[in-house]
Amino acid sequence: MFERFTDKARAVVIAARAEAAARGDQIRPVHMLHALASGEGVAARVLAGVGVEAGDIERRLDLTTPLRKPREGEPPGGDAEALASIGIDLEEIRRKVEESFGPGALERAPATPPGAGRITMTQEAKQSVELAAKEARALRHNYIGTEHLLLGLLSAAERNPRGDFSAATVSELGIDPAQVRQRILDVLRRTSA
Repeated sequence: MFERFTDKARAVVIAARAEAAARGDQIRPVHMLHALASGEGVAARVLAGVGVEAGDIERRLDLTTPLRKPREGEPPGGDAEALASIGIDLEEIRRKVEESFGPGALERAPATPPGAGRITMTQEAKQSVELAAKEARALRHNYIGTEHLLLGLLSAAERNPRGDFSAATVSELGIDPAQVRQRILDVLRRTSA
């Protein structure tokens, strides 16, 4: 799916990952929102247009407590399900790797050096990426841009009223989801005309 991401959308994910790593945390929706507001693209312009600044989101980040990262060898909670929901079959990938490199090739992979472990996404962050892909499909776009990531984040917030990134969080940041959606649609309409 990441091959469908625009360069600006990829930069958002990379920035969110770096922010989470610097904070010793998993990637959360608020990391992605901060990266969107700090970055370039439709989402950054729309957020600035509704008065949402990266500094406001960063202050929100400063209030969060890092989540526990999965221990070495622990299943990464829901990654397989999230990937399957966007059409990535882990068993098929495992089969192809073993076909090329022999049985058990993935288990023989070198251990990750300390401090270089992969950063996982929270369920809400995964959900927001899945919803971004749905938003792109609904708009008949063959790419996932920053505008889709922002719409996915807002949809995930609505669906998780008790999560650490909820409709209340969005409201506290001064974001009106309906207004943001309309502004995004207006920008897309102008750029396609």
